[in-house]
Amino acid sequence: MRWLVSILFLLICTGLKAQHKVYLADIEVSGLKRTKYHVLMNELEMRIGDSLDISELAYVLERNEQRLLSTGLFNLADINIKHWDEVKGSIGLSIEVKENWYIYPAPIFELADRSFNVWWKEMNCDLDRVNYGVRIDHLNTTGRKDKLKLKFQLGYTRKYEIDYSYPYLFGTWGFGALVSFSENKEIGYRSLGNKVLFKKYDDERVLLRRFRTGVSATKRSNAFAYHFFRLEYHYNTIADVVTAELNPNYYPDGDDYIRYLKLEYILKYNRTIFPTYPEGGYAFAFEARKDGFGFGNFENMSTAAEFEYYFKPAKSLILGAKIKGKVNLQRSKVPYSNYGGIGYGADVLRGYELYVMDGADFVWLKTSARIKLLDRNFNLGKYMPAKAFNVMAVCAFLKFTWESGYAHDPFYATGNAFNNRWLSGYGPGIDVWLYNNFLLSVEYNFNHVGEGEVFYKSKLNF
Repeated sequence: MRWLVSILFLLICTGLKAQHKVYLADIEVSGLKRTKYHVLMNELEMRIGDSLDISELAYVLERNEQRLLSTGLFNLADINIKHWDEVKGSIGLSIEVKENWYIYPAPIFELADRSFNVWWKEMNCDLDRVNYGVRIDHLNTTGRKDKLKLKFQLGYTRKYEIDYSYPYLFGTWGFGALVSFSENKEIGYRSLGNKVLFKKYDDERVLLRRFRTGVSATKRSNAFAYHFFRLEYHYNTIADVVTAELNPNYYPDGDDYIRYLKLEYILKYNRTIFPTYPEGGYAFAFEARKDGFGFGNFENMSTAAEFEYYFKPAKSLILGAKIKGKVNLQRSKVPYSNYGGIGYGADVLRGYELYVMDGADFVWLKTSARIKLLDRNFNLGKYMPAKAFNVMAVCAFLKFTWESGYAHDPFYATGNAFNNRWLSGYGPGIDVWLYNNFLLSVEYNFNHVGEGEVFYKSKLNF
């Protein structure tokens, strides 16, 4: 890293005059083709005019390089000292970036189940549970980090969706809009043995239809703080047979529909290094959600909070912990369709990837130890025709995780032994990051009943 030599030289020279801080006079950026200058600057934790501690300068520059890479906008980012003025005690920085590929038109071939592992181990690789179609993701539509997502999908779930977010409409305020419609001929109608039970009829009638639309507002207070407000309208329906034969509590009061307004507020404060795969620092988030407002047939209110912390006791060793809790503030019975708990979305415990633990409230703790095995950029040259991908950034980690959680279920616990008890899972794994956007994982995880399985996971940073 070229900036390291510059900083050592700067430390020696300024040390003669006992200077401890330098003034950031200017920042020069090169390599931007689509992304706007102010968008890049908003991702930095330093501003022109700031006073920077010389002894921490190397760490600050490295941390900001990783912040730029974690946005998904850039494949490479290099920050260097352009010039320094010993008399004035000022420096100038140069930032060189290589923009990522932004448009991802792709055929849809994805699994309808909660994860690849559920499809592979529980559904016997049933191809009827596959979605197919076309999707287009543009991650930087106008160069302002605005995202446009279009989806036309058939297969297990027929879905049509358009989602757009524009983060810089008025200063640090942004907006978004979403319209989505989907329908299924199979429905997950209840949980038993901590597994979701599914039903599909021979005549292939549609059992579930879902429609939602809404608007959102965002505010980026600074490089670390993010506020998100969302108002949505939900209207979902089920076939009469679901209530009559499968689960009378699927929707409120035995209705064959659920209709409500949802208002949600999310606060995120993130001071981690490389937020998409943290290597240091901390972050916390808070969420408050209200459903209903006297409109429709469903009322509920919940809050959730999480905190995570990472540090490096050695150069290649990263230790981390993350804790999350969620509480339903309204204690009346929630219909099965809107219940949730552990096992859905990001709230999955290792060792329990094949299970769901429904609950009105839950808490979990996730800990990890990761050793960096590889961190290199590979020049693919003529072998990669797309210029945005001709330099492939690769990071590989060996890891060990231990996780624990508890789902409090006052309504649907019968027949689900993992509800209302502490669970723990653990195991080793390997993570590989490609282009700072694509994560591939192979893990061997165990749970408290001694089950051990190999699990494959993937993640996209958009």
